[in-house]
Amino acid sequence: MADCKEIQRKFNDCNVGRLLGIEVLEVSEGMARGRMTVQRNHTNVFGGIHGGILFAFADHVGGACGNSMDYKALLARSTARFKKSAREGETIYAEAMIVHSKKKFDRIDITVTNESGDILAVLEMISYVVDNAAKTP
Repeated sequence: MADCKEIQRKFNDCNVGRLLGIEVLEVSEGMARGRMTVQRNHTNVFGGIHGGILFAFADHVGGACGNSMDYKALLARSTARFKKSAREGETIYAEAMIVHSKKKFDRIDITVTNESGDILAVLEMISYVVDNAAKTP
């Protein structure tokens, strides 16, 4: 079984996560939750959160989820459906869950919401299992 507290610590210490202000709130086997407050430097030319920033947020929380098992997993493919935007100062949340696992691949579904619970984006990620986490630095 993976050390979920250690996975949470690693993802909270990640350079990209810190750069974007992402906080991984919880990691358990097959699930992760996180939050991020939208900053001015996260916004696009129209004042909403840039799609790439929203994707990076979801990817980060999805990565914590994918690595919550007793193996190392890397993103292989992803699709995103953007539904709503968020503005500077809003806090957004992501919840990721492994919904299917087969040999070398996992499917992770991620939902990003705002403070009111409105869905901003839904992502489906396929992660590739590369190694036993206990043997990977």
